[in-house]
Amino acid sequence: MFLQGGGVIGVDGLFVYGSLREGGSNHAWLLRTHPEGITRAWVAGRLFHLPFGEPALVPRPEPQDPPPGPGWTLGEFVGYEDDADLEAALADLDGLLGVEEDRCARELLPVVLEGGHRYHAWVHVFHVERLPRLEKEAVELLDGDWGPYL
Repeated sequence: MFLQGGGVIGVDGLFVYGSLREGGSNHAWLLRTHPEGITRAWVAGRLFHLPFGEPALVPRPEPQDPPPGPGWTLGEFVGYEDDADLEAALADLDGLLGVEEDRCARELLPVVLEGGHRYHAWVHVFHVERLPRLEKEAVELLDGDWGPYL
């Protein structure tokens, strides 16, 4: 459980939008974490392709229109039946993505699954303070899909 705004929110899984997605170079690593299931999903945010070949997601408020569409980032929701499996996956993933080196951060965000179900998932993001640099140095993917770079 996670506290947010005075209420308790259950953490349901992980949202991946880069090389951990099916077809990506790190998808095999994700499968070793024993997910219960993986399904297409969206998070509200702006997506960028970085010069060194990785994606960067900057969260934003949800658009008025449901996904897919402008303002949504496409990825996969990765569910875990066992909290211990999720925690182990997150510990490894934080190291892989450089959370301790402050390359990105992990935040709990609402996720919309294909079919409209909503969950909360951990998402590795870039903070809005980095947005001016991203707008100068990276390519914004207006369709919110890093899939062509997989």
